[in-house]
Amino acid sequence: FRSKDKGEAMASVEMEYVYLVYQEKSFSKAAQKLFVSQSAVSAMVRKAEAKIGCQIFDRSTIPLTVTKEGEYYIKCAEQFMRLEKNMDAYFKDMADMNTGHLSVGSSSFFCAYLLAGLLKRFKNKYPGVSVEIHEGNIRELRAGLLDDSIDLLLETAIPAGDEVERYLYDYEQIILAVPAEFEVNKKLRSFQMAFAQARDGAFRGKDVQPVPMQAFRDCPFIFLKEENDICMRSRGICRNAGFEPKVELFLDQIMTSFYVAKSGSGIAFIRNSLLSLVSDTDALIYYKIGDPLARREIFMTRKKGRYMTKAMEAFLRLCHIRPEKPIE
Repeated sequence: FRSKDKGEAMASVEMEYVYLVYQEKSFSKAAQKLFVSQSAVSAMVRKAEAKIGCQIFDRSTIPLTVTKEGEYYIKCAEQFMRLEKNMDAYFKDMADMNTGHLSVGSSSFFCAYLLAGLLKRFKNKYPGVSVEIHEGNIRELRAGLLDDSIDLLLETAIPAGDEVERYLYDYEQIILAVPAEFEVNKKLRSFQMAFAQARDGAFRGKDVQPVPMQAFRDCPFIFLKEENDICMRSRGICRNAGFEPKVELFLDQIMTSFYVAKSGSGIAFIRNSLLSLVSDTDALIYYKIGDPLARREIFMTRKKGRYMTKAMEAFLRLCHIRPEKPIE
């Protein structure tokens, strides 16, 4: 909360102490973080409570909780924090793009397939800007976006809402990877795609017919875990075709599901772009899916209300995104 130039507080020092106690849910843990005694923290909290004439913390609960008045106090403290961060970002941004920082997050797949190349182009154009990549699952990435440790998020499964603004970056297609040894392939030869055709997305037109999904009703499937958007879409595609899929395995990573399918263990729903990261194989056969759930939007997402730095704006424009035109 303190001005970085003069050491003057935008908000009171006691507000800083109160907020840390709220975060840690403990006076002792807050004192350890601040490198002061617990009595010093307690004194600061009492000073804040005396100033507003209300109790901020309910000291009878374990862990520590805030009162109704305390909830409002914390909300105001967070507004001060956000204002200070935006102010700092604005004045740092008054300089040109010879300096600055950009933090972009994504899943492990997009980090390898899309983000690494995009950030290389960005660094070539703006070598003075430091760049940081955050890789994680969707919960970790969303939390990083909302606590300001991530500036922009490249993902598919962040829903629209009051907390974020989304910009459409591209689309991706989900296809089927079926073990070549499965008997079902013999009657589906007219629907099969070559590796290059599937990899490059050449199947998106009308020349390639979508496979009748009902043909796989008795086959084993490999799904990503339930919290994954592709899992929900995969199950929906099967149900729309009139059957409940027989799932043999639930896996964390789509690359793992590709290799498990390659071993012959089951049918996998994969991104067609994944084929750019692997070698051609005779062990799998690829099919186009006609269900609308097989087409996914890829978004660049930022926290709503956060100051748009020059580095963020430049990266969005490099991705052919107009920063002033978020999607509602």
